[in-house]
Amino acid sequence: MRSIEGKNVLVTGGAGFIGSHLCDELIARGAKKVVCVDNFFLGKMENIAEAMEHENFVLYRDDCRQFGVMQSIIEKEEIEVVFNMATIALNYSFFNPFDAYMVNVEIANTLLELLKVGAYKTLIHTSSSEAYGTAQYSPMDENHPTDPTTPYAAGKAAADIMVHSFSKVLPLDISIIRPFNN
Repeated sequence: MRSIEGKNVLVTGGAGFIGSHLCDELIARGAKKVVCVDNFFLGKMENIAEAMEHENFVLYRDDCRQFGVMQSIIEKEEIEVVFNMATIALNYSFFNPFDAYMVNVEIANTLLELLKVGAYKTLIHTSSSEAYGTAQYSPMDENHPTDPTTPYAAGKAAADIMVHSFSKVLPLDISIIRPFNN
């Protein structure tokens, strides 16, 4: 793992439960600046209360799907590393399946296009174990087939495939992580 110390880092969905803990940890590990972009669909101000006390923490209440918005923030804040934590709740996909699917795909697309044109250097894309669907064997590992069973999971899996394909055809610094049971 490369050091984050002295780097300007952006966390999409940084006011969410996991994203806010990541922001706190990045500050603790010596990031020069931690920038949170969150539309507060899931995020909460109380989640980032501790981070807000630090002068090297910057908050933007914006939609990570918007290319121009993200380009402006990344340029202004001189971002080097992006942690993509932004998503929409799994339960949302039961009453608005198309939007639940598209939010994950559109955020990934925006971040990949900005990475491709050199707006920043490194993307750590956060997926979900939901992309695997129901376990076909246990323990599940990276070789487990993907078989998403909800529109949310399908959006995560589609975004993963897009991120993976960019890493295959372009010389980009990309990682995908799939947390389980958060």
